[in-house]
Amino acid sequence: MNKRCWFPNFLTTANLFCGFIAVLFVVHAKEVGSDSNPHSWFIWAALTICLAALFDALDGRLARALRVASPFGKELDSLADIVSFGVAPALLAYEHSFQTDPMHVLWMGLCGLFVCCGAARLARYNIGGTRGRFFTGMPIPAAGLTISGLAIFPSRLSTELMAVVVLGLAFLMISTLRYPNPEQLIFDAPAPIRLLFMIVFTVALVDTQDWFFLLPVSYMIYGLLLNAVQALRPGEA
Repeated sequence: MNKRCWFPNFLTTANLFCGFIAVLFVVHAKEVGSDSNPHSWFIWAALTICLAALFDALDGRLARALRVASPFGKELDSLADIVSFGVAPALLAYEHSFQTDPMHVLWMGLCGLFVCCGAARLARYNIGGTRGRFFTGMPIPAAGLTISGLAIFPSRLSTELMAVVVLGLAFLMISTLRYPNPEQLIFDAPAPIRLLFMIVFTVALVDTQDWFFLLPVSYMIYGLLLNAVQALRPGEA
């Protein structure tokens, strides 16, 4: 194996490691219960998922820059993503938003459905890849970040509304709707858009509890609007 592969694979492994740490943070929040401040551990979990997304955005870019993109790296990336943006956010959403609800068994199945749809989304991507600058279906990092951000939002969504969000994101991941490649928005978009993205990203890191959800929710809405515009103008799709 080309030794230059180690650099992007290290970033992918860092993504996976952050996902594992996020799971530990959620478990620890459950263990401390009301005797301490469990909400702070949920915030740390969401922040770690956000860090995993940063590593996920960088690893593919670095692999292509070094010309070492490989099937191994692609498979490793998918394995990391299902942990960091499937299992970790679903566990965070369940423990923070659903676990104390009388219908928690139903919500347990719903969070499991989110993970399964994320896995199906990754499997489809590994087979088909992207269509130019677009993905088929909402990427799992964006879906995972969305439910993580909404789960820790101070003005908590009602249990029913949060369930609708989780179900909707699961559907968007396995849908055939086109979503723009976030990497293109980060690195290849016009400078003002990249600057705006970095400002929002920085605000999300500095004040995670209040603003973490803005970035992925904006991406979700942007994708839906883009598909709506293309549906109205099919000749330009």
